[in-house]
Amino acid sequence: MNLIFGTAVAVLALTAGIFLFSGADHPSAGEQPPADETKVPENHPPVDASNRIAALEQLMAREPQNPDYPTQIGNLYYDLANYGKAAEYYQRSLNLRPKDAGVETDLATCLHYLGQDDKSLEILDNVLRYNPGFAQAKFNKGVVLVEGKKDIKGGITVWEELLRSDPTYSQKAELEQRIRQLKASNP
Repeated sequence: MNLIFGTAVAVLALTAGIFLFSGADHPSAGEQPPADETKVPENHPPVDASNRIAALEQLMAREPQNPDYPTQIGNLYYDLANYGKAAEYYQRSLNLRPKDAGVETDLATCLHYLGQDDKSLEILDNVLRYNPGFAQAKFNKGVVLVEGKKDIKGGITVWEELLRSDPTYSQKAELEQRIRQLKASNP
């Protein structure tokens, strides 16, 4: 059974990779799930994931207790900048596997993009209660405070704590520069 499942996942991944990177004309935009009416961050490339979502939906129907499928679908909707649908699938995953720090942080990020900063902070604070060293949650909390709540000092405090607790943080130089810029423009 696991061999069949693994083969099916590998075929889906290969098909999706060929489909996404072939450079061929893709089906009309009408076949893509609609994006929320929010500003799309620059780091979100256009993605036609309708076939991948449909395949994952079929797998999810066969294994409704597997939290990985709704997470993967949520990730695809996130890449499409459809944060409402992404949040829906992340919540489905969390209903099956609570206290998944990565999924909860992704859900909080979606809520921030949807303008629900208080709920986003509530989720991030919850993640940091049970996983205080989770760097992505700390970073995202700083983003929500700075960009969403306009709490520059609060965001800087969170980011400085992140840098103290994780001196090898992968985005350390960029974060230090952002902190310096914010301090210079908000004395």
